[in-house]
Amino acid sequence: MEDILLIGGTIVDGSGNKPYLADIAVKGGNISRIGDLKNTSAKTVLNLDGLCVSPGFIDAHSHSDTSFLKDTSCASKLYQGITTEISGQCGSSPFPSLKERLDENEKWHFESFSDFVNAFENSNYSMAVNQAILVGHGSLRAGVIGYEDKEATKDELEQMKFLLKRDLEDGAWGMSLGLEYSPGFFAGKEELTALSGVVKEFDGLVPCHMRNEGLEIESAINELVEIGKNTGAHVHISHLKIDNFRVHGKAEEVWRLIEKARENGVNITCDIYPFLASCTDLTIRCPKWSREGGSKRLLDRLTGSERSKVVEGIRTHYFNAERAETCLFADDGGYFPEIVGKTLRYVADEILHISDYAEAAAEILIRTNAEAGCIFFVMNEADMLAFLQKDISIGSDGWALSGDPRIVKTKPHPRSYGAITEFLRLAREKKLCPIEKAVRRVTKQTADLIGLTDRGLLKEGFTADICVFDPNEIAPTATYLEPVQLSKGVMHVIVNGEIALMNGQQTSIRAGRFLKKNVKTLQGF
Repeated sequence: MEDILLIGGTIVDGSGNKPYLADIAVKGGNISRIGDLKNTSAKTVLNLDGLCVSPGFIDAHSHSDTSFLKDTSCASKLYQGITTEISGQCGSSPFPSLKERLDENEKWHFESFSDFVNAFENSNYSMAVNQAILVGHGSLRAGVIGYEDKEATKDELEQMKFLLKRDLEDGAWGMSLGLEYSPGFFAGKEELTALSGVVKEFDGLVPCHMRNEGLEIESAINELVEIGKNTGAHVHISHLKIDNFRVHGKAEEVWRLIEKARENGVNITCDIYPFLASCTDLTIRCPKWSREGGSKRLLDRLTGSERSKVVEGIRTHYFNAERAETCLFADDGGYFPEIVGKTLRYVADEILHISDYAEAAAEILIRTNAEAGCIFFVMNEADMLAFLQKDISIGSDGWALSGDPRIVKTKPHPRSYGAITEFLRLAREKKLCPIEKAVRRVTKQTADLIGLTDRGLLKEGFTADICVFDPNEIAPTATYLEPVQLSKGVMHVIVNGEIALMNGQQTSIRAGRFLKKNVKTLQGF
């Protein structure tokens, strides 16, 4: 007897091949049979007439590393049909941290990948979807060097290489770069090349939040291409976008840079989220020099003699009367709730009564302990659609969150609740690609990207991560002002062979786990 039987669905198997009608059986956590199974018995039978059956969707870029601590449901992702997230992105991960640098309040920061996973598995924690987590280069650098603007010494570089290799040997999936954030932007060519070379040894992925995604996007891409060329590592552009209005309309020029690198033998890929706004900390609008030493040093500068210099840097970097309307506060860190859901212009004019928007931004940083999160409306639709038409993966750049606004409390970017479903809606309504190609881009293509060998396809013997959805209805419902709203159109989701979502309602099952890369098989250890 099978555990689960899916009868009568249209199979979109993740390969990119045409859909076909068949039944699927699940047993012992795996896909046991595919074919005509109507006379097969099972503990649970789901009739799927008119619905599509696909592999569980894989979020190519996620920040859900420790989201399970706040809410185990991962509902924002599960209701999109997501069963696995690639996390530890933009240079940040909960490891590795050296004991002497650990803050006693940082309970979920660990010395190693294994320590982190063991703490999750042995401490009665759970989550509804899987994570394949990367080593964050920024976390690695902070653990060894700190947040100082300096080149790594030979000994520091060797220590970083040792820690990275240890975590990759234990099953981490690669190393992410966050070169627009402290301390990642202090790293130079030698350091990034040496560490990426270690990742290459393990056939891992090097996704990169580039140093610039606007005026200097060409040089930022060239930097990543050079790393890939010099090391042979698989480099990857995270959340591909053009985020400065002065260079809008150059999507095809940017894409030609990527194609040229591929023609020259560089293994470079990309992901994208289908929204016109980005989301990050307000600190990103401060000049780089002011962020040396981390948030505490930034706040010291903002409350000390260097305040005017920092403010001028904020003004030069971003804020003026025009741009103040493009900044929407999503999170206050729990310090200044009046700003959540309001633009910088509104907060400055109506709450702070400060006419200088750069000064207002500085005041908000102080009042939120430098923890304000912002949604920035900085992209245009033509560029986004041009990139979406390319054969690249889809990543939310978001978090696994509750579907209850009373639990979430803030107003996160709607991409957390609808990146995959918005892509599928756009693919359907704007004819970006047929459904079999769209599904491949959020299943097998992304599995191949990271090196998952047992997921991403509906194939006998593969792990039973499965999504059942209505192809005509799947879409997000989240908006920028009311983001905590779950996607529609996903009917059933199976995670590791267990039903996590049934008839559009989440079950009590929390079958997600941190996945490990099998490097012993890879390297013949």
